[in-house]
Amino acid sequence: MIKITQLYKNFGVQTVLTDINLEVKMGETVTIIGPSGSGKSTLIRCLNLLEKPTQGQISIDDISLIAPHFPKNKVHDLRQKVGMVFQAFNLFPHLTALENIAQGLISVKKLSKTAAHAESYLYLEKVGLSSKAQFYPRQLSGGQQQRVAIARALVMQPQVVLMDEPTSALDPELVQEVLLVIREVTQEKITSVIVTHELNFAQDISDRVIFMDEGKIIEESSPKILFSRPSHPRTQAFLDKFIDRNDFSI
Repeated sequence: MIKITQLYKNFGVQTVLTDINLEVKMGETVTIIGPSGSGKSTLIRCLNLLEKPTQGQISIDDISLIAPHFPKNKVHDLRQKVGMVFQAFNLFPHLTALENIAQGLISVKKLSKTAAHAESYLYLEKVGLSSKAQFYPRQLSGGQQQRVAIARALVMQPQVVLMDEPTSALDPELVQEVLLVIREVTQEKITSVIVTHELNFAQDISDRVIFMDEGKIIEESSPKILFSRPSHPRTQAFLDKFIDRNDFSI
């Protein structure tokens, strides 16, 4: 479903991603963890070309792009297969929750307003916000805004869902409501790549966990193995700061 080969990303003279090689199978949930500045968000933004790789190849389903050549039609086709959930929600402030979700259906899939709103309402129900359909983003909590953003990504029925630290902008008491929705998404076996700092959550929902540091993939494994018996000293040092691995069954 997703294949990344020898991917590099530079910002000027600074290299932020180095020789990234990764495959994600259809229906798999992969989480990416690691310290701040390790390149996690840059990697996930490269997957839908919000950041253009300097070198390497990205393939999603039957669309393949090799840096630095990014034909507009192929970029458009790749993005049609990908739904993106951002840290900061990125909702249109002048549109209601329902209108935010429906916007892509109207502008991209060319559905009528009536059909788009009907479909969008179903996705508001899926994230538990049908009663907030006519609310504007300013009238919603951060957790509710992120749930609308998740519904907006899912309504397009993407083959892949990317989430870039979807709880990092939330107050602690709002995190769980968003994690619950994400858990339901992964249970539907939608191919998902999630950057997160919620380590217990990553351990619980992932088919595979990737640890990144200094722009490189240091280690990848099943959550059971990576969290309880990491093979790389850098992974072990990172996890030792946050978790007691005795909490994880071996």
